[in-house]
Amino acid sequence: MSRERASWTCASCRPRRSGRKGYVLVAALLAVVLIGGLAVAALFATGEDTKAGTTGVARDLALMAAESAIAMTMTEPTPTLPGSIGVAGTTSNPIQGLGVPVVVYITRLDSTLYLIVAEAAADLSRAGARRRIGVVVNAVSGPDGSIVIDPILERGWSELF
Repeated sequence: MSRERASWTCASCRPRRSGRKGYVLVAALLAVVLIGGLAVAALFATGEDTKAGTTGVARDLALMAAESAIAMTMTEPTPTLPGSIGVAGTTSNPIQGLGVPVVVYITRLDSTLYLIVAEAAADLSRAGARRRIGVVVNAVSGPDGSIVIDPILERGWSELF
């Protein structure tokens, strides 16, 4: 088209120019930023959910290790109850072979009552992956000199904080 022919013959046929120049560009940029923000939020939520899941699994592993350590302490053939310490005395014994580091604390409450506490940490980098449980037991000497450890039935093991 030549320039002479491109001139408009009537005022109503000319395209209107309003003050919205660049409005579509701003709207498109805003949409891209919002979609990017949603993508980042989804990735963040996925990462946090993964961390929470692994911490939950680590807590369960620590609980199983602590329960196993208490059971091993109560059922071993020669129990290591601290008879030589006085009332309110405590000893600690690390338990190996459970896949998780566990420490068992035995506190003498009375002449025959003991508190056995097991503390396990499945993942040392996560504070929530620690479990600490305890059980009160009664230690009675048998006629043949053996020691029988019975948990107090009215009060099973309890989770300690």
